[in-house]
Amino acid sequence: MPRNIDIGLVRAFTAVVETGSVTEAAGTLSLTQAAVSQQIKRLEELFGKAMFVRAQRRLVLSPDGERLLTYAQKLIALNDETWRAMAAPAFDGEVRLGVPYDIVARFLPRVLRRFDKRFPNVRVSLVTSTSRLLLDALGRGELDLTLTTEAARPARSESLLVDRLVWVGAAGGDAYLRDPLPVSLGADTCAFRPYALAALARWHRGWRPVSESNSLEPMIATLEADLAVAPMLSCAAPKSLEILGDAAGLPRLPTCHVNLYLPRNTQNDMAAELGAVLREEFGRAGREAKPAASGRKGLASASS
Repeated sequence: MPRNIDIGLVRAFTAVVETGSVTEAAGTLSLTQAAVSQQIKRLEELFGKAMFVRAQRRLVLSPDGERLLTYAQKLIALNDETWRAMAAPAFDGEVRLGVPYDIVARFLPRVLRRFDKRFPNVRVSLVTSTSRLLLDALGRGELDLTLTTEAARPARSESLLVDRLVWVGAAGGDAYLRDPLPVSLGADTCAFRPYALAALARWHRGWRPVSESNSLEPMIATLEADLAVAPMLSCAAPKSLEILGDAAGLPRLPTCHVNLYLPRNTQNDMAAELGAVLREEFGRAGREAKPAASGRKGLASASS
């Protein structure tokens, strides 16, 4: 006989897990403490199992509660995605998205797949370039929204992710030991170029260019061949490469923002919906991000 699970009970359960108390969960859910307690009791009665035990005036998960948590999070995510999909207008047409070339492979497949499921009649035209050129295109009305990679978050933008800029090289390579340092950089409009060169100048480290292109493939080719090192966001470094740690003797680079820009003076509902999907994906990536583990020669695996 099929049994149905009340999503409200599941949402109350995860809220208590996240806050550690019924009182705080009640504030998060805009419910009374008694209402949340009742929802937890009903959930436990539904499964015939206790979900929490009390430890030092806080609630912690029981073994059965730990088993339920993963399923609860999936249920809520699917519920919310279904609600958004069914409540959203039946858009059709085209939305033009700008993305810096270095973060396309890392983030866009999931974004495009999720957006296509919600709005199958909307075409996404993807434009890749450097952040500066993408902002120029947005200002001219050639894009409906764009992502950028920048050292700050300008007032008119929204920061989706903050990540450290790192030096990347070949797995097991030694290009970082050479003098002058061989560096692959983007062309003059590359957002990371000035930060990398300023850091090398402060360290009085000589360098020479190897690849200067606004395309990721030539840069990666030089890195995998151990001909150069390059600055990249740690989250976007390909798994075939390694992040160079402090022991490699290269200057530390600043943190950078992945920013979202929408047009200032126009309302584009399709762009707003795509922006919402971008927020979801980058939020997920931020929650899943883990510090890179230290490895040999001061290297860290580029698997983030």
